[in-house]
Amino acid sequence: ARIGDPPMAARPARPDSAVVVLEVRLHRTAELTDSRGALRVFDQDVRVEYRAGGKGSGLDAGEASLDDRPLRREVDGKGGVSYRLGRDEPEGGTQAGGDPWATLANTGGPRVANASVRVKLAPYPLVTRPTPGQGVLRTEELQVVMLPPVADVWYRVSLAGAGDPVIAIDMGEGRWLFPGGSLARLNPGHARLLIEVETSCGDCPGAGRMRANWSARTELELGVTLL
Repeated sequence: ARIGDPPMAARPARPDSAVVVLEVRLHRTAELTDSRGALRVFDQDVRVEYRAGGKGSGLDAGEASLDDRPLRREVDGKGGVSYRLGRDEPEGGTQAGGDPWATLANTGGPRVANASVRVKLAPYPLVTRPTPGQGVLRTEELQVVMLPPVADVWYRVSLAGAGDPVIAIDMGEGRWLFPGGSLARLNPGHARLLIEVETSCGDCPGAGRMRANWSARTELELGVTLL
């Protein structure tokens, strides 16, 4: 430009300069099969997308993995890319543990840098009491004990049989209580202890200029016998 020329309009930002938002959605259910934390996974759906500014179609981020487990790359009719993980289990099976942190890694694409991002996903809690198949007297209190929960993870514990579900009282430090007599409304026989776990974050740090948001729900079942 020369002196006296009118000022040039500012160039629009390059598309790849927009902040990339990593979006993670998870829903899964499993049954605790022993006191050591072994699980039988019923279903699992993990969906991951990288979006420019959190809008529009998913971007190509190269190859992606969750805790070193490869994610399946899917491309829709408009060229949007998403990454999925189904019920396939890791070698050695799935174990309860209570740690919500997982690592999402990608090798990079035209508009997404290679990155490794820590995300907090609803874990399978490690339950130490009761044990699968344990007999429970309906007239007595029942304590549910698991590894102490991690901060910013929501839990609910209920027991369902023949009758309306009963909600446990959160006593803190990984302990929930069904008070004495609260289970009397349930009929004798098989019952299902259900532990629901949720995590979410609308805008969390990612890697570099990347941001992350996630919503995760895990349901863990444990069978007991009401007496």
